[in-house]
Amino acid sequence: MSRNQFRIIVGSYEHNILCLSLDLSVPTPVFTPIFHFQAHTLSVKCMDVSNRYLISGSNDEHIRIYDLQKRKELGTLLAHQGSITSLKFSKKVGEDSAVVHSDAEGKSKWLFSSSEDHRILIWRVKDWENFGILCGHSARINDIDIHPSNRIAVSVSEDHTVRLWNLMTIKKAAILKLRNYSQNGQFVRWVGKDGKYFAVALLDKVLLYDSSTAKVCREINMGRKTIMHLEAAKLNNEEYIVVGLSNGSVSFFKLSTILESADADTPEPEFSLQGHANRVKDFKFYANEFGTYFIAIGSDGKIVVWDLQSKEQIAVYDSDERLNCLAVCAESVEKESTMKKRDAAVALLDEQSEVEGDEEELSKVLFGERKKKNKKSRKSKKKVSVQLE
Repeated sequence: MSRNQFRIIVGSYEHNILCLSLDLSVPTPVFTPIFHFQAHTLSVKCMDVSNRYLISGSNDEHIRIYDLQKRKELGTLLAHQGSITSLKFSKKVGEDSAVVHSDAEGKSKWLFSSSEDHRILIWRVKDWENFGILCGHSARINDIDIHPSNRIAVSVSEDHTVRLWNLMTIKKAAILKLRNYSQNGQFVRWVGKDGKYFAVALLDKVLLYDSSTAKVCREINMGRKTIMHLEAAKLNNEEYIVVGLSNGSVSFFKLSTILESADADTPEPEFSLQGHANRVKDFKFYANEFGTYFIAIGSDGKIVVWDLQSKEQIAVYDSDERLNCLAVCAESVEKESTMKKRDAAVALLDEQSEVEGDEEELSKVLFGERKKKNKKSRKSKKKVSVQLE
């Protein structure tokens, strides 16, 4: 019989990464620490998970890569010259990026990273080669998101613009200036499986754009509450825009309700969840055969888990750290056949082991030992577009 169990990974201002296994199969949910270590020299700002890989970005300008199956660090990507602000793995075409499913298969082909250095870099996951650069922003990039088709990206920046990027040509597709707004975009997400809309969160309001016209079609005002995080997710066959706020609450707005409201109206949230004493810094969704769960972290150091069917809070963990970013993955990320049996209490990621097998080439790429390429291969590479499907 399968257990209702999954893993929660958080990064903190204290430079650390903490991984917990949450078991919901028992009457009282149990958090089991898997690893806890100092990952960076400054605060951990963002992270993402794809298959066996965990990626973390920090104010120290480093992107670190970890193998979750073997609990070891694989290396560091050092191409940015500024704090890392966002990390996003590409998804399978049409996949809901906000909801992590326990039966998700396959691994991402591409990793996108943004930074204070005004650039978005595209990394090829199989060898961590820097495959392309999206240039055009003139200030810190706050967030990026990838269209469900994997053909377009959208980004928001402190330069007061929203930019759309053609990922087939690695060039900008459109520049949208926030002329009618005094604030910059802080977060951005494509909305819906087909990406018909995208949402841009300013400091205290969410702008919903129609992607066919690239114009704002609705606004959601949050009053005096500051927006701390934004996601778009499909729950019970309904599309939601989900907003984490500075007062510790998370509001769920149904897309259909937003579109039915008049232009000047601010729709009421379908429901809200309150689990933190102050700022909600990040949240994710996890779905398995037992249900769909909502996991949120806050500046109060707590990890709070809800059952979205009952809207009840079912588990809380106090990390005693100022949490900043979050990732969720299936318990099956570790396979007994590919790793040593260890005591979870002492198994740390910094217990390195020798590079083996196909990881030798990865190590060469990460630490500068590039393979020699002839002129013909370099010329042909310039003509290749990024086929992200």
